[in-house]
Amino acid sequence: PGGAMAMALARCRFASVGGGIAGVTCAEKLAAEFPSEDIFLMTASPVIKAVTNFKQVSKTLEEFDVEEQPSSLLEKQYPNIRVIQSGVKQLKSNEHKIYTEDGKEYIYEKLCLCAGAKPKLIVEGNPYVLGIRDTDSAQAFQKNLAQAERIVVVGNGGIALELVYEIQGCEVIWAIKDKAIGNTFFDAGAAEFLIPKLTAESQETPIECKRTKYTVEGSEEKGRPTAASDKLGSALGPDWHEGLHLKGTKEFSHKVHIEILCEVKKIHLQQEFIQLQRTSLTFPKGEKNTEPDKVLWPVYVELTNGKIYGCNFIVSATGVVPNVEPFLDGNNVSI
Repeated sequence: PGGAMAMALARCRFASVGGGIAGVTCAEKLAAEFPSEDIFLMTASPVIKAVTNFKQVSKTLEEFDVEEQPSSLLEKQYPNIRVIQSGVKQLKSNEHKIYTEDGKEYIYEKLCLCAGAKPKLIVEGNPYVLGIRDTDSAQAFQKNLAQAERIVVVGNGGIALELVYEIQGCEVIWAIKDKAIGNTFFDAGAAEFLIPKLTAESQETPIECKRTKYTVEGSEEKGRPTAASDKLGSALGPDWHEGLHLKGTKEFSHKVHIEILCEVKKIHLQQEFIQLQRTSLTFPKGEKNTEPDKVLWPVYVELTNGKIYGCNFIVSATGVVPNVEPFLDGNNVSI
């Protein structure tokens, strides 16, 4: 008998979903533990994140590097691992089946879900709101920044902190809901000490990056099915801004203004803002400076403290949400 039903479905003992450190490490450990069993690693990205140069420094302290590697390297290292480069569309846990974005289905015995997270955008579907999560979105940000005179950064985590420090030639309004910058990493006193670093004219020489980055090209990779363009790759990890030219249109180095204890109340497009007949503010020259802005901007951010700033675009760096949608529907999974 012919037809799709007659096709033998790909089966495996273990399936690991996610090309980040958790998913890859999981697949590696299983491959080493069960060398005669097939292990499928499913990832939406053409490169995977792997741990290298692992050292057990003490009982509780470990040292390792994080590398981006082409998936073919993992398959060479572990012959029983098969990397499936496609995002997961649906999980049917009762039938032990996984359906991927490229239209294929796979049967597993045991499943490890390491699908990571996606950016928690302040507004979904607004072209002026960018999230930074993987290499592609970081490059899209660089492209937009090259034409920008002013941006608004929302969030107080690691990416927001590094971003505000690295950007040159562009005014940055930084809106945080906390009293001090970087409160996840250091106390208010340290934050106060570091603020002048953000506004200093010259930067210190950056430390050379020792992590290896791979790009995917060549016929071997072209033959493989690629993930849907809206699927996110692995999280950026350390040194994510290495090799990115984070410069706006202006000739100055840093220009950062921090708005503390506030969140985004509303985002207005240019036409909406004109109809509102409200006043937006220029980039503050001092602490109490609140001059009205005469420039028309593509988008406006209204903060909960009542201030409105116009900008070229907004960076939403307000954390992440677990990537669980494909796995919850129709499955008895408790979170």
